[in-house]
Amino acid sequence: MRGGRGRHEMSLAAPTPAVFDLALPGMQLEAGARLDRHGVRGWWWGPASELDALRAAAGPLTLHESAEGWYSVVRRSRDTGSESRPGDAGLGAGVPTVLLVHALTGDMRAGGPGGWWEPVIGPGRALDPGRCRILCFNNLGSCYGTTGPADSGFPTREQDRRFAAASPAGKGAFAVPDGLLPATVTTWDMARSILLALDALHVGRVDLVAGGSLGGMVALCLAALAPERFQRLATFGATKRASPWQIGWNHLGRQAILADPGFPHSVGPGLALARAIGHMTYRAPAGIEQRQARRMAQDAASRDDATWSSRRNYAVESYLHHQGSKLLGRFDAASYLVQIGAMDHHDLDRWPGVGVGVARITASTLAVGIDSDVLFPPEEMRRLADELRGLGRAARFEMLTSAHGHDAFLIEWDQVGKLLSAALDLPAPGM
Repeated sequence: MRGGRGRHEMSLAAPTPAVFDLALPGMQLEAGARLDRHGVRGWWWGPASELDALRAAAGPLTLHESAEGWYSVVRRSRDTGSESRPGDAGLGAGVPTVLLVHALTGDMRAGGPGGWWEPVIGPGRALDPGRCRILCFNNLGSCYGTTGPADSGFPTREQDRRFAAASPAGKGAFAVPDGLLPATVTTWDMARSILLALDALHVGRVDLVAGGSLGGMVALCLAALAPERFQRLATFGATKRASPWQIGWNHLGRQAILADPGFPHSVGPGLALARAIGHMTYRAPAGIEQRQARRMAQDAASRDDATWSSRRNYAVESYLHHQGSKLLGRFDAASYLVQIGAMDHHDLDRWPGVGVGVARITASTLAVGIDSDVLFPPEEMRRLADELRGLGRAARFEMLTSAHGHDAFLIEWDQVGKLLSAALDLPAPGM
């Protein structure tokens, strides 16, 4: 893609990214529930010349210059508005497209102030909006503008018709009727929602699709569902299918939410605890030692963090409390259940009518493992690259080195930028 991007080097990037809404056709979820229509919130940053086409293709367009007001839960009524009807041209094929997929509690705001990959997106950076259009969509089932359980009328587990005879999801310590749990959304469903969004914008070919963690899982599903559309694929800290280790940790977080006295209408401590549990798996022992050490939390008055006291928390305890409280203020508990459930059900080889998922991927692939990742061991990405090469695909494995564990793809900016540049330099299939 590097060579091809040279044709667009004189294109001027829009000064700021834009956020927009799409009202898309209905879809039946893999587990059986149906969405009559669904809305998707998207993020775009690209050549300024595309702004008029984006306005014609999408709903209200907002340019964003600051991080204020982000991460606010969106709760919509059942009506998502009239289905989007883009113009004949849409965004078209004249500009290379990079599609990014966000992780568990992220949103569509990949770059710009406060974006989750802000340091690698922008003029002169690895992903340059003056040379390509960069798109990201809020995942189906999330709570930042795409249809999810925070919206009224979102189906429940009772509508998961394929599994109507199964026991309730809370069949462990906290049994919960299916009618109180949101319908199951899988990574395949998230990928299909994104494909509908791309169709609405008239974006056919995607030069690179990239994501980490849950975003990497969805990126893999996209490349398997529509191999003819995706030229290159970069996955960070992801996996071909969820392991029992990953599912087990999500189970603990799920049980914390189900045990909350306010579930399902007013979940508080349960969501905070679920986040704290998850956060420990996103980090690694060396990184926790480096940043928190074995010290007492600072006293707000004296700023003294050296004196031992049985009545004071250790720094790591205060850190985890902060992480849980922060998510509690910005995320919906039912959406959290949907997102971790999608991770649990992720399996690249399970989709009726598609066949073996890995064998369908033709995109040139960069599979990135993180050496300190305790949640998604790097061997999983190495095995994926080996399997793709065995099928005759262009694929290679790279190791991201960090003390910080799974979240390194959101921390180690120099390495992430270089890896994205390497992904852009991969040969297109057939070259």
